[in-house]
Amino acid sequence: MLLAHISDLHLGKTLYNYSLLEDQEYILEEIVKILEEKKVDVLMISGDVYDKNVAPEGGLKVLRRFLNRLVEAKIKVLIISGNHDSAERLTFGGEFMTEKGIFFSKVYDGKIEPITFTDDYGPVNFYLLPFIKPSIVQHYFEDEKINTYEEAVACAIRQMPLNTKERNVILAHQNILSAQRCESEENIIGGLDAISDSVFKDFDYTALGHIHKAQKIGKNNVYFCGTPLKYSISELNHQKVMPLISLKEKGKTDIEMLPLIPKRDIRQIRGTFDEIMTMAKSDPNNPEDFIDIILTDEDDIMDAMASLRSVYPNVLKISYDNKASRAAENVESFEGVNEKKPLEIFEAFYQSRRGTEMKTEQKDYIQSLIEEIWGEN
Repeated sequence: MLLAHISDLHLGKTLYNYSLLEDQEYILEEIVKILEEKKVDVLMISGDVYDKNVAPEGGLKVLRRFLNRLVEAKIKVLIISGNHDSAERLTFGGEFMTEKGIFFSKVYDGKIEPITFTDDYGPVNFYLLPFIKPSIVQHYFEDEKINTYEEAVACAIRQMPLNTKERNVILAHQNILSAQRCESEENIIGGLDAISDSVFKDFDYTALGHIHKAQKIGKNNVYFCGTPLKYSISELNHQKVMPLISLKEKGKTDIEMLPLIPKRDIRQIRGTFDEIMTMAKSDPNNPEDFIDIILTDEDDIMDAMASLRSVYPNVLKISYDNKASRAAENVESFEGVNEKKPLEIFEAFYQSRRGTEMKTEQKDYIQSLIEEIWGEN
């Protein structure tokens, strides 16, 4: 049986006020093409389908078109809710979609029965575990001691009718202790939501969502597939992929990472304003990419954003790396202010913020303002 694994679509998400719906619909169509080409049997979607628990209208339309394409391609779909989703809203009407081969996790009620598909090697049991918290699981198992996220997930798994002699796959949406994180994720202070990958040891493949960087966790087949798109500048160097899982006989699983190429990438460009404007004329990359600009000019450039967007229309932000920006990182306290003249105080402040001394004409100008405000004495 051939499986594919995606998660954290975050439909409706924006990036520095840029809507990503067009990019999300593009990458989902690319995913369908890959699934058709590889003849994938089952697509697993491990939570955070939407970016907010009240799904935006545009996101609903994108998901509907995506699911329609998968039904047309006769690909079975398994979907769980993540921490960004409303479990009730995401799964509403899900029971009517099973005839089309689309299976949603139900709102957690203490019982998770497997969805079983069969191939030449026998049955494969899929367990759909939505995002859960300790309080949710404790409600159904009052006799259990459930104070942590790990205790909650471990308890939920113990209730599953797991036949370890058969092939078992679980979809889950949780944080893992050793996972590498990035800025676009929702963080709980202190990592209190993190669990050990060992709770999934009895599964032939664990399809995780929640962490945005693709990565294998531990010795077992526990995988975060990551997001299909880059959702922050911190993901600049991420290679977005889709795991392709070939389940053969029990104990034999092959996994291949298929690259996902976006319509618009996130890039970072560094240099002086003039260098970047000149480079843009011969830049071989897509000018529509989302660009993070770092200017190295010593002086601020007037209307830099408008000028740069004339060559790179999707500039996300501009920052400076120069003497002034580096000096601003080291805030000094000024001593003996009462004993110093106003110009001396201003010179010290200027140097601390700009990283260089004032020019003679600047001193003259400031002195003239001081005299105008306070008088010559």
